[in-house]
Amino acid sequence: MELPKYQAAPGAQALTERLMSLTTAGRPAACPVYVGLGAPVTRSTNLALITYGIARHLVNGAAHLVPAFNTFPQPERRILDAASWDRVDATSSDFAAMPVDLASELWWLVDEACRAPGSLTAQERCVASDLMLRLGYPWRAGQILGLLDTRIADHPVNPETARAELAVLLRLHPGAYPLLEEWALRAASDPAVPPETRVRLANYVVVANGKRGADVPALRRAVKLGRRAMTEVTLVGMDRHLTEHTFYRAIAYEPYLRGEMPQTMEFLDRAAAALARAEPATGPLELLSWKDHAFPMYETLAKTLLGQGRIGEALKATSTLTAISPYDHRVWEAQAKVLVAADDLTGAIRAWEQVLPQGGLPVAPAAFYLGWAYRQLGDVGLARDYLALSRAIDPTPSVLAEQMVSR
Repeated sequence: MELPKYQAAPGAQALTERLMSLTTAGRPAACPVYVGLGAPVTRSTNLALITYGIARHLVNGAAHLVPAFNTFPQPERRILDAASWDRVDATSSDFAAMPVDLASELWWLVDEACRAPGSLTAQERCVASDLMLRLGYPWRAGQILGLLDTRIADHPVNPETARAELAVLLRLHPGAYPLLEEWALRAASDPAVPPETRVRLANYVVVANGKRGADVPALRRAVKLGRRAMTEVTLVGMDRHLTEHTFYRAIAYEPYLRGEMPQTMEFLDRAAAALARAEPATGPLELLSWKDHAFPMYETLAKTLLGQGRIGEALKATSTLTAISPYDHRVWEAQAKVLVAADDLTGAIRAWEQVLPQGGLPVAPAAFYLGWAYRQLGDVGLARDYLALSRAIDPTPSVLAEQMVSR
């Protein structure tokens, strides 16, 4: 049994259509964090908890206690959630334009803390720019780091802010990948940059090319730079183990792209071992940091194992994902995919159903696959209802029309 490929249409016009559909679909996002920094709720994802925790640390003068994180939310998350609430007035690119009935006190404290970037320490600027990216304000993030007028080709490497700058430049210049790749390689080879930062910068180049399936010289160069930097890392405890974890998880792409699965699994096993050693004993934000690194580890493991036909092991990896982040739609999508491969359509349906209470855009693909699954089971009525719900939220995927007209 093969799943149809659901993919939202790209481009500004499709995004506009998606936003307008969300305003009338009646499926509001459950989590209030991204729109106004409302307090997290039971169904808030780890990424939302991280975003809220970073904001609290920043305004409390504790930016230096913010650990390293691995994953950013979807860039459009705030505007998508706002649209699902039928609040297009909360989609402005101006942080200070958040409607007063949606903006929490924490929102305004963050705004105040970021008004004078020159008064912030380098670490505070990095944390503040990270927060702005998470909330969907790349221009404000660039302002904080002084990147708005930057020419990437000759932009100097600042050892204290290099990783944060790369994250912001990627968001400000999404079409400039070749220039950003070269800048990241330059920063990863600069001995003035801390070795743990150089590892992360090299990882970016490896993973970006790995996801594209591109076994290119830049990837191999980045692997070498990452190896060299890893030997120089002097961090201890959780920080060291997480750095080691990201390194091995990234370089697993090199043998994977060459079809060398034993070497791929060896690197993933090393990444998993480093992750296990890194699990923190105390601190909620540290635990979220660990989970943020663990998520892509087990997501990658599940995909790799499924590709090898090792369905039982892949299912076990997705079960670990559900324990790490039970309210993240990606968890249930990954588990459903494995269950379909195991010919357990009923189990897959239960997994997709877990997404529905989250509200917002993630309901669209979940409803699409529920419609597809019920059609396989012969329940045409339920299939029609779920496909209609998916279309009401996001009418742009071409595969949606194909399913709605198929018999």
